[in-house]
Amino acid sequence: MGAGAKHRSVFVDRLPATLVHLRHATTHDVLACWFGVDRSTITRAIAEVRAPARRARLHRQPGCAAADPATGTVPTG
Repeated sequence: MGAGAKHRSVFVDRLPATLVHLRHATTHDVLACWFGVDRSTITRAIAEVRAPARRARLHRQPGCAAADPATGTVPTG
């Protein structure tokens, strides 16, 4: 634990980097140069920003029953 490079970018930088990457297909190397961080930091930042959306999309796949927000239970049937 604790080994490896620390994050130098904050969320305010991670979101624009992710949006530019997704919209313009900008490489991680170019984004790293623009933001003044290492390529691995950009890769990690994009993965962290995209992870919640990816998890939410997995829960909404066709054939999956959605949980009732009021009770948290999944309908059977």
